[in-house]
Parts: sequence; structure tokens; C-alpha cells
Amino acid sequence: MQMAADLPIFCTHLDDIVKVMAMVDGLPLNIEPIILSKLNNKYLGFAFTEHNISQALLFEKDKLSLVQYKDGELIKVSNEWHTLTKRIVTAGRKSELLLQAAKLTAGQSVIDGTAGFGHDSLILASTGAMVMMCENNPIMALMLMHEHHRMQSNANWQGLLSRIKIYHGNVLDVRASCDLVYLDPMFPQDSYSAKVGKTMQALHAFVAPPSRDDEIQLLNHAVQLIHDEGRVIIKRPVSAPHLAQQAPIQSWQNDAVRFDQYHKHPIVDNLVAQ
Repeated sequence: MQMAADLPIFCTHLDDIVKVMAMVDGLPLNIEPIILSKLNNKYLGFAFTEHNISQALLFEKDKLSLVQYKDGELIKVSNEWHTLTKRIVTAGRKSELLLQAAKLTAGQSVIDGTAGFGHDSLILASTGAMVMMCENNPIMALMLMHEHHRMQSNANWQGLLSRIKIYHGNVLDVRASCDLVYLDPMFPQDSYSAKVGKTMQALHAFVAPPSRDDEIQLLNHAVQLIHDEGRVIIKRPVSAPHLAQQAPIQSWQNDAVRFDQYHKHPIVDNLVAQ
């Protein structure tokens, strides 16, 4: 996957830069601070044009966002974990298709190998499971770390957050075993609806979809990580082909997404044979 190592960050106060830089330590990032007197769209548009850039981070009111400026339009995307509070509290197998597929119980272990904004990890952790968010892209990893830190101030979230660990690195380098591996690989941009496309457009500037060889390697490694009775769950757009063109044991779907389940055998043998 592509990784952006150099990125400017817009903010209005030097103190904001200090907060972000404290989290950058250890990540392969070169953050260039750009101080603006205001952070409205007009000022941001001027800043993008003046500095001849198209993507940046934005720190505003303690929120970290990815911002893309294209054809005079600003697209902002951020984790926004707080917006999931009600959903997390009420999450269950009846309301969450993901949990129907995952079949998790409290105390089980999960590796989310493509954490992204972390939303699905939060739903998985709502079951009482221990979740490791694995994110290879340093920009996305930084945003996860910042959001995890930001939500610590909410007492109602501390129990959930205590069950979540964030790991910056490639899931292919992970060797720990677990009950469930969850994967939501980036999918080609033209597979999304126009409404979703703007957000995905910004993400595609930072994270590229896996190649066919990447998919084979990813699924092969995922099934190696789970216990003998464990499961691998893959999230796909409902009409998308199966990851690595491997038919799942079982699938759950609605009008938009599909969750494919794989077991340790015989998938490992089939992938190795390829």
C-alpha cells in the first residue's frame, strides 16, 4: 500500500502543533506546520493554492482531519468516533450485520488488519472483545492515535478504549494469534456510489487498493493468524468479487455491504497451492 510520509498540517495555534507532534514520534512522518489566522474554507483554499499542495492534515478544535483540495472543492474526512456512541451502546447481532458474522463473545481477541478510521473495530470491541487496530498507513495511524487519546476524556468511553490497542505497521508482520481477523481492504474507487465517492476520493489519495497478489497474501496470512476454531471476516461492497477470488464458507449481506467468513481449513491449503 502507498504511504504518504510528508504532509503539511494547517492550524491556528502552535500549541496544536505540539499536541500532534507528540503523537508523530515513532511514525515515519515529516509534518510541516502551516499556521493560518483562520481555518474557514476560504482561507484553506488560499493556503492550498499558495503552497501548491492538494492534501493536508487539519487540526481544528482538537479534531484531526484529512483534507483534500481539488477543483476548488474542499473534502474533509475524520474519525468522528463520538458520533458512534449510540450505535456502540445498542450494538448487537440483531442490529449489526458485522456482529452476526463475527459471533464474538467477551474476552475473545480480534486483529483488525485494515483499521482505517476504526469504526468497525469499535463495533467489534463493543462485544467485550480485545481488539488490535492494525494500520499500515502512518497518516491513518496518527489519526487513530489522536482519536483514541481525544476520547479518553469521555468517562463513558474508557472501558471500551481499554480493550483497544493501536499498532502502526503491516498486518503481514503481525505474528500474534487470535480468535478473529477482520479485514476491510480498500476497494477500487469506481465501486462506490457517487455520494460516498467524495470521501473515498480523499482516502484514495493516501491508501491504494491491494493488487491481486496483495489479496492472496493478505488472506493467506489472515487465516494463518487465527486459532484452529477461529474465523476471518472480510468486508466487501455487496457486488464485489471475493477477496483473492476465494469463495467464503458463509456470507451475510444487506443492500450495501457483504461480510464473507473464512475458516482456517481448507483456505490455507488452497492459497498455498496457488
